[in-house]
Amino acid sequence: MTDSSQYEQSGVSNKGAETALDAIKRHIPATRDFNKDFPVALDLGYFANVIDIGGGQGLAFCTDGVGTKVIVAELVDRYDTLGIDCIAMNVNDLICLGAVPVSMVDYVACSHTDPRIFEELAIGLKEGARQGRVSISGGEISQVKEIVKGIDLIGSAVGLVQLDAVNTGQDVKPGQVVVGIASSGVHSNGLTLARRVLLGESLEEQKKNVGKMESSLGKTLGDELLVPTYIYVQDMLALWKTDVKVRAMVNITGGGLSNLNRVSADGIQFVLDKLPEPLPVFQLIQERGGISDDEMYDVFNMGTGFVVVVDDEDAAQVVINTCATFDHSAQIIGRIESGEGKSVVVPQKNLKRIKA
Repeated sequence: MTDSSQYEQSGVSNKGAETALDAIKRHIPATRDFNKDFPVALDLGYFANVIDIGGGQGLAFCTDGVGTKVIVAELVDRYDTLGIDCIAMNVNDLICLGAVPVSMVDYVACSHTDPRIFEELAIGLKEGARQGRVSISGGEISQVKEIVKGIDLIGSAVGLVQLDAVNTGQDVKPGQVVVGIASSGVHSNGLTLARRVLLGESLEEQKKNVGKMESSLGKTLGDELLVPTYIYVQDMLALWKTDVKVRAMVNITGGGLSNLNRVSADGIQFVLDKLPEPLPVFQLIQERGGISDDEMYDVFNMGTGFVVVVDDEDAAQVVINTCATFDHSAQIIGRIESGEGKSVVVPQKNLKRIKA
């Protein structure tokens, strides 16, 4: 995706984010030496990290938010599912490591404290916590109307994992099978572009269009964009109890399928030649926005919300059956082949993502 992409034009700069991260990484790694009693187990850059807390036990942790999905909630004036998204964005990252999510805290920055809005946020957080099998052990409300217009919702989560069981995709190798688990829709990434394409550029246009019924979706545009992110915790907890050796788990968030390149194995390529058809919402976004396949697959999950890599098709079927128990459809979407470095290939779309 280039600087002239529509995502860039809508105000989200991937290159800018990478530059900002590079600036941070010049200083943050040095903090590992500040507490050697509890060393950091992994390098920066995976979905979550792990602290060695002794006795072979690791404390996994991560933080994330719901981004501009809050703007859609403000347009619709409904906030009762945002908490599910907040939980999902965190616990789905934790399980990529093989960690069992334990607890979360939330942070709400706001311009004002409307009791109705906060109760609706709490309803969603409670439901997300139920689905993610975590407690919510604290939080913070920050009234910063000089900084924030409306609200911003962020969470942090912790989990537990045995250090010798930490999974960063280190055992991924050619011949293995890639299983994709369906997403519910846009989830919580790419909302800035989706909102501007479907609802309009200006706030006035967005207010006018958010309640419009879209026949291809069977719901209003606002309700479609607010469909909560699927939480895959129970699927993975159940899968880990089977005999299947899970070689990698990847949360398909910002950056789409290029997230697969975050696995630590090298000399591999993900050949995704059996991807499902994009969900109707993505077809609508692409059609109305005139967006290229290249950009669509770089911004959105396109219907695959989580990926699991296993040894063979028999193991893949166990994954599919396990996910079905939790009403999540799954299918084989490709395979692992040998290659230089790391890459993700979608042959039907002539797309290739190479790990820098």
